[in-house]
Formats: sequence, structure tokens, C-alpha cells
Amino acid sequence: MIYNKLLAVLSLVLLMIFVQYPPSFADSGYLSAEEKKIYLSTLDFDTVRKEADEYFVKAYEASTQEAQEKNFVYAMQKYYILTLLQPGDYYGYVQMARIHDIRKEDSLARMDFAFAYNLDKLNPYTNFYYGEFFTKRARYQKALKYYLTAYNNGYGENYVTIMKLAWLYEKLGDLKKSKEMRGKRSMQVFEAMAEKGSCRADCRVKQ
Repeated sequence: MIYNKLLAVLSLVLLMIFVQYPPSFADSGYLSAEEKKIYLSTLDFDTVRKEADEYFVKAYEASTQEAQEKNFVYAMQKYYILTLLQPGDYYGYVQMARIHDIRKEDSLARMDFAFAYNLDKLNPYTNFYYGEFFTKRARYQKALKYYLTAYNNGYGENYVTIMKLAWLYEKLGDLKKSKEMRGKRSMQVFEAMAEKGSCRADCRVKQ
């Protein structure tokens, strides 16, 4: 009985360490493949994702670099666990890539973006943030490719995507397409106003 209790406590301690340092600890040999499998089976993907996102938001809104880094570390650990829970899901990889992007860890960011992209090349979320990555590095033609994929696969009504495309087309010298994109955004705003009753009854035809 005492042996079983001690074993249970030891297992709990090991699993707590795994939660704090999943990439290094899980792969270090301290947990066997079977123990890691058992631990992961106790976790819920949506719950871990919510916890990870909360840390991400805290990091993004942090007032000090120390607080930001602390919360990014926690977020990264949780996102890593997501990739273990559902290896075929894009989200954990994209979020880790975004953190690497913010940290200016380009090679690591590209590696995680590539993982996510290869899982689903048409996923709008993956493509949007891949486009963000290249925009920040002034690789506008590459950025355009990924934003367009996002736009054509679910983000066609997304305000930020439309405006990013308009800006990129202008940056690349295609003023006609830039104007078209800005026109789409204007119509989008107009229709939203009409639905909310924010304009006259005849405003639809006068736009």
C-alpha cells in the first residue's frame, strides 16, 4: 500500500515536471513512451488550447519584456503539448511559429510554419500568419502568396486580410488591384452598416 502511494506521488511529480518542461523533459528519457502516452490521455485538447491562448494574450499585452517572455514560455509549453495531443492539427505549430516570429527567431518560426503548412496548405489561419511573417521581413511577393491563399480559402470577408492585400498590391505597384481590394472593404463596411440600420433605407443603392 505504502509502495503504491509512493509510486503514485513519484509519477505525479514526474508529470508535473513534464508539464513545465515538455520538449526537453519528455524527450530526455525520464518518461517512457508509455508513461507519456498515459499522461497525454488525461489531457483535453480544448482545455490546453484555452490555457495556451490565455498565456499568449498575457504575453502580447505584457508591460515588461520579462513578463512577456515568462508568459510566452508557458504558452509555448502548452502549444507544444497540443502538437503531441493532435499531431495532425495545425494550431499548435502556428502559434509556436508566431511566438518565434515575435522573438525574431526566424529559422524556428519558419520550421513551425512549414509543419503547419504541410499539414494543410489551404488553411487560412496558417496562411494568414505565414503572410505576416514575410511582410515583417519585407518579402512582399511571398507574403502576397500566403495572404491570397487565406483570402481564397475562408478569409474573403476578413477585414484585416483585405486591407493587407490592398497594402501589398500598392507596395508591389499594382494600384488597380489595390483599389479593388479597398473597394471590397468599403462595400463590406457599408453592408454591415445597412444590416445594423446605421444608414437610410435607400443607402444600399446609393453606395
